[in-house]
Amino acid sequence: MGSVPIFMKQAVVIFILLVVGSVLAHYHVANQSYFPVTKLASADGYTFHMVQDRTAERGACGEANDRFLAPLKKSCAHCAVVYARCERELHGLELQLLMGDPVPMHVVIAPGLRLSIEGPAARVRADCEHIAANLVQSGARSAGCVFPGTLRRP
Repeated sequence: MGSVPIFMKQAVVIFILLVVGSVLAHYHVANQSYFPVTKLASADGYTFHMVQDRTAERGACGEANDRFLAPLKKSCAHCAVVYARCERELHGLELQLLMGDPVPMHVVIAPGLRLSIEGPAARVRADCEHIAANLVQSGARSAGCVFPGTLRRP
């Protein structure tokens, strides 16, 4: 009775490792952040890429995308959601939008979001300014339209 069998010692060590691994995995997942990103296409030739501010949880990210898409689905019956997802890391255009890098399209900037607009050249500037004005009328503190190739602050 004086000695503990080797398999019991191994079982205790395995149990401790599982507990420590579970705690570390939970900590890792809890500290992830996500960017709500969306791409829309309209029947009249527009494409919109949107990046919203980072969220602390995946669920909050999905809710941010839902809040953005809900009014659009009502007002734009001919718009197609190409994707609405939560990204841990951004690349390409979405990273450029977040960082405020110059892009070859008009961009609406408002607190919490950046929205690039590609569309008919004759109308895209007026549409960009119209979207920015509507955001302010809807309660955004500020919003503006940035022209292609212009450096912006994030």
